[in-house]
Amino acid sequence: MRLLSTITLASIFTLSIATAQTTMCFKENHKDMSTIENTNLNGGECNGTKSLTQMKKEGWEVADINITPTNDGKNYIYILKKDEKPTSSIDEAALEQKILQKLEDRKKEEIEIKKQQIYAQKSKSGEKLFKNKCVTCHGEKGELKAKGVSRPINSLNLDDFTLSIRDYNLGTYDRGLAMVMRPYALSMDSNDIKNVYVYLKSINEKEEAKK
Repeated sequence: MRLLSTITLASIFTLSIATAQTTMCFKENHKDMSTIENTNLNGGECNGTKSLTQMKKEGWEVADINITPTNDGKNYIYILKKDEKPTSSIDEAALEQKILQKLEDRKKEEIEIKKQQIYAQKSKSGEKLFKNKCVTCHGEKGELKAKGVSRPINSLNLDDFTLSIRDYNLGTYDRGLAMVMRPYALSMDSNDIKNVYVYLKSINEKEEAKK
């Protein structure tokens, strides 16, 4: 075909390989330039059934055009390009769920870090109080029976520890040293009790970790 001599076979091949969304349509010896856009073009995606106007409606754009005069009119060659919509293999719902899960995990992690910070702060406060008021009778780790009569306080749970301090304050608990213990008990509020308990618990946890 004479028309195709204006474009080398190599360049056509390159266009075809570069993208599946590139096509070439043409019209030979068209006489009226004002009607070319509404005239069905041959070749490529036009295939003799679609005009340039129709191709544009389908999302095609003119990337290049070659117009060559002939004895009977003009030859028109259009290089048309259509942008491909990006395809994604990612399930949007799954992606959204993954993001939400990460946010939830981060929230849990932040809460856990905050708990650890509070725990460490309580332990530090409890250590100070314990060493100032308790260590002489109850031992470095709360492991001693004070004066040989009390229970080792490091073996008490928080409820037992709290009730013991309360009962010392009320005068309803006495294992033989209530008069010695009561002034210390009266000086401790609920936060002090929890802090000392946390400190003793932290010592036990460190011992377990070493084992």
